[in-house]
Amino acid sequence: MVADSINYTKILPLAVESRSRRRQFLPDNGQRFISSGNNIIRIPISASSLLDTKHSYVKFTLDNTTGQGLGLDFGGGSGLIQRLRILQGGTVCSDVQNYNKLVSAILLPAQSDTSRTATRSITDGQRFLSSAAGGAAGAGLDASTNAEITGASPATPTNAHDAVPAAGNCVLCVPLVNGLLGSTQDKLVPLQLLNSSPLVIEITLAPVLDIGTFTAAPAGYEVFNISYVASLVDVGPEVDQHLRQVQALSGGRLIMNGTDYQNYVGNITANATGIQSLDIPCRRKSIKDILWVGCSNTFAGAALQEDRYNLSFGGHMNLREYSVKVGNTLFPPTPVDCDFQGANGNGRSEAMEELAKCFGQVSSVHGQGVLRRQNYLMNVGLNAGMQIESAGGAVMRTYRFGPMGLSLESFGPDGKGGRAIESGVDTASHHKPMTLQLNLLSAATEQLIVQIYAVYDTLYYIDQVGNLRVSM
Repeated sequence: MVADSINYTKILPLAVESRSRRRQFLPDNGQRFISSGNNIIRIPISASSLLDTKHSYVKFTLDNTTGQGLGLDFGGGSGLIQRLRILQGGTVCSDVQNYNKLVSAILLPAQSDTSRTATRSITDGQRFLSSAAGGAAGAGLDASTNAEITGASPATPTNAHDAVPAAGNCVLCVPLVNGLLGSTQDKLVPLQLLNSSPLVIEITLAPVLDIGTFTAAPAGYEVFNISYVASLVDVGPEVDQHLRQVQALSGGRLIMNGTDYQNYVGNITANATGIQSLDIPCRRKSIKDILWVGCSNTFAGAALQEDRYNLSFGGHMNLREYSVKVGNTLFPPTPVDCDFQGANGNGRSEAMEELAKCFGQVSSVHGQGVLRRQNYLMNVGLNAGMQIESAGGAVMRTYRFGPMGLSLESFGPDGKGGRAIESGVDTASHHKPMTLQLNLLSAATEQLIVQIYAVYDTLYYIDQVGNLRVSM
């Protein structure tokens, strides 16, 4: 063995001739979309290039036509996407219902750290520490910004109602979370091989009351100037020829893999106790994780929805323990112990470690996003526990999060962001039933809605005709 420092046979390979460029893809079904009406946006993606999904994002302008001041929820621009689908021809490549809940209540709190929150104060209109969120106060340190700085500074302060003033607008840029066109796709997508029909990004806008808080009951909002800002890579004919050769050697199919999400909704009736079995009718060959967040969706009396950040909110639901049952097998064999009761925060540590397994390693020095003692599983999950807006000059209120999860992988992540495709749980081959087992220590006085997401591996096949097929 020769050390690299004196190994003169180890040199850089010859570069592949390529050129990176930026291109905007526009919707083909309109230019302005309304949350309460024409709320489905379709963006076709077609080019004779490779698509770098890690450096691509959706851009749009939010027009606050609600008649009220608006403070965006923690998901920012992602909070406006109620459903995300990726299609090609008649094939649905990916379909995530309640996408905004997944991103706002689970992925962003558990994965994006404080430095990312600082960046999102620009791209998503979020507050960072005590700074202004946007709107009139976003351009510099004016009087309202200075007033906010007098407050306390939790890591995830809620937006004020004037973040996007009535009749104002803001430009939002958000990356997509998706197995094929999302930021986790490790390979460049060869659009030049999709000759039959383009890929289509289909976005369904969320109801107005879910995107944030308002000074009073709002009307619908609008979005315009929508585009998918794609990073394309142009390569020489020798690369295209190589792709065709790989395709031919693989039985006429070029294969890519990704990680996708499937949403299921469970209900826990008011005053329920004991074991609650929530069905997860997911038939997939490699299920990696089960993620969920639970809270009330009951808005009555003084706790109006327009005053509450309900999208990012979650609570501990008075859990004693939890597990996932696949067929007759429990994961883990011994349920995760919580012993939550009312405002008891002493049972959170084991739940946090199990959540950490879904996103990396429990020994990681990077921690778990912005989740911390002040904002994680702070209450049962009832309406009154949802956070409200932080007024300028007052003490900053932090968002309250409640993501939970269980990893079903045998091998775990490889440490480089990859997943071992053979290590997940298979519920498709033998049609095994799957349920989330929640054991409630005591009753909640309101009905709890549990948003459950199955995380699974997907294989994408591009055939020689240009059709994209999906195996899950």
